[in-house]
Amino acid sequence: MFESTSDLSGERFWDDQIAANTEMFRQADLLEEAAYKIIDCDSSNEAWARFTDAKALADAQRTAAYRDWMRINRAMRK
Repeated sequence: MFESTSDLSGERFWDDQIAANTEMFRQADLLEEAAYKIIDCDSSNEAWARFTDAKALADAQRTAAYRDWMRINRAMRK
């Protein structure tokens, strides 16, 4: 997610990494919630197209967050 000049073994470094990753997952949740609100009251073809685009953004954010979590997990084991 981001580079830091902090000591990679420092607890603060990992706390910051995990906090940033948690925020990535939170953003994915918010994007997904917004996507479902699009079709909550509108079932038109246009609404479904907007939902599909919004859901794809949410899924991409969640995938990025998961990959970042795996990177953190691997790095913490070293």
